[in-house]
Amino acid sequence: MTTATPSPTTESFVNKDGSSILPKRSVQKVVAYVPPLEGRRTKIRLDFNENTLGYPQVSDPLDLTLINTYPEYTAFINDLADQYGLQADHILLTNGSDEALSVLANTFIEPGEDCAVLATPTFALIPHYLTLADARIVTVPVTPDLQLDTAGMEGAIAANKPKLVIVASPDNPTGALMPLEALRHWVETFPNTLFVVDEAYAEYCGQSVLGYLKERLAAGHENLMMTRTFSKAWALAGLRLGFVVGSPRLVEVMTRVRSPYSVNTLAANFAHQLLPSKALVEANAQETMGRKAVLMDALRERGYGVHEGHGNFFLLKVGVDAAALTDFCSRHGILLRDRSMVPALAGMVRISVGSTGENEAFLAAVDAFKQEHVLLLDVDGTLVDTSKSFDTVVATLVDRYTQQPLKEGELAALRASGGFNDDWDAIEELCKRRDVTVTQDTIAKEGLALYLSIAKENETLMLEETTLAGMAKRYRLGLVTGRYRSEYDAIWAERLNPYVEVVVCRDDVPNTPGKPSPDLLIQALKAMNATEGLYVGNSIDDMKAATGAGLTPIGVETTQSAESLTLAGATLVLPSPHQFDAAFCP
Repeated sequence: MTTATPSPTTESFVNKDGSSILPKRSVQKVVAYVPPLEGRRTKIRLDFNENTLGYPQVSDPLDLTLINTYPEYTAFINDLADQYGLQADHILLTNGSDEALSVLANTFIEPGEDCAVLATPTFALIPHYLTLADARIVTVPVTPDLQLDTAGMEGAIAANKPKLVIVASPDNPTGALMPLEALRHWVETFPNTLFVVDEAYAEYCGQSVLGYLKERLAAGHENLMMTRTFSKAWALAGLRLGFVVGSPRLVEVMTRVRSPYSVNTLAANFAHQLLPSKALVEANAQETMGRKAVLMDALRERGYGVHEGHGNFFLLKVGVDAAALTDFCSRHGILLRDRSMVPALAGMVRISVGSTGENEAFLAAVDAFKQEHVLLLDVDGTLVDTSKSFDTVVATLVDRYTQQPLKEGELAALRASGGFNDDWDAIEELCKRRDVTVTQDTIAKEGLALYLSIAKENETLMLEETTLAGMAKRYRLGLVTGRYRSEYDAIWAERLNPYVEVVVCRDDVPNTPGKPSPDLLIQALKAMNATEGLYVGNSIDDMKAATGAGLTPIGVETTQSAESLTLAGATLVLPSPHQFDAAFCP
């Protein structure tokens, strides 16, 4: 779900004379919540954690009185209470658990005074409604492995004495569970804080706070509540129905804030019909988790990492291609949820678990994406450290031809200016700047001989071969280099060719001027029968060539600055090849 973000300015709410009929406080801090895009019903919906199979038994023809009469809830609430071992006055029906969160915030938060403690990231409507209620929000980031930082949250609770702590368990988008022992400790240690556990996905994880909540209610304690929804495992997302469980006194106070008929008759009626099938719903939820395990294994076999979590969804670790994979699947009628813009979830796409057929269609789309979307790599300065080989050759020949040694940084500055990605071109230009003319034939002949005499002992691979193997599992790989074929084959073909489908060298495309011309990259795409992809390089010429070939340019900051690579078109700059793991096969 889309997180509320601060408004860029508050002045737009105020007229020039200082007057305004628009709100001047909390609503200025948020933007409108953006729900799922419309037109989804004809597509495979793996984006919003819905139960796509549903329960046809609740779609019977309707009694007209269900439509032309105001809602009645008593019978449903009584049966709902019986199903969960509760009393009817422990339950408040809401328009989805979304309304439950809104009513909780507006009931218990004193605007501008009270504090709430949350994990981040979490279900986006939790901070959204608390912001609208003008709460002071203290957030505690999840741990690096996307678990709740219970120690950090406890410290925040102790320090801030919040009125509310709202924890989703399993949380969305991380799938993290709230440890019950930690929750028990909090509830009993901080009696003046109301703890709310949002259990939208409880049927999938096999853990619930409900048992402990019933103990607290029986003992007369009030500082723990639970929310549930019929949108997920119960497959009634379109009807918008949820409920809150808490002490009768707190539930009664919340009824003063909630609209009296916010839950429509059809939602209550359909849920009531489905309620006797609670065991079936729970069994189907476990079947979903079985399909989830199969789907995750299939993705691991394709070279993807996954963060499993405990809901009917998981996070696919895609890396730099998170948006590209999401867009590709959308074009093929499969909807995913790109979460890569969330700081803790960089490079991740949330995948809901569908039916067996839907999951297989998604895997087919992943395979098609691999076929069409390739990863091309430069060699020198990107995969291979040539600072003691080609750089030495350039310096040696310029000194030999001109008797004027290179100045410190002179070669790097020439490359940064663009147009001299090829070392023989660089030698020719450096000689011209010293008023010496040397033919390309001479430079190529002497340069190759010198290079071959020193390269094997002086060139090193700048990343682990296991990284290359992982990248080759995820992507169809190709190498596109400004080297001539004789230079590449003699030194690196034996080690690198096993990982790649195609190697294109400068002399493989007759009459090409080399990079920044896109000709070599276009040749690689043709050879791989691919239409799109990425090109990773370390030079301005690499970035320009990628753009010219219609590829996404990605820079690696080995010989040129991130700023210069970005100005040349790089959409992402990696500090070194050691980041390839995280970027391409996290």
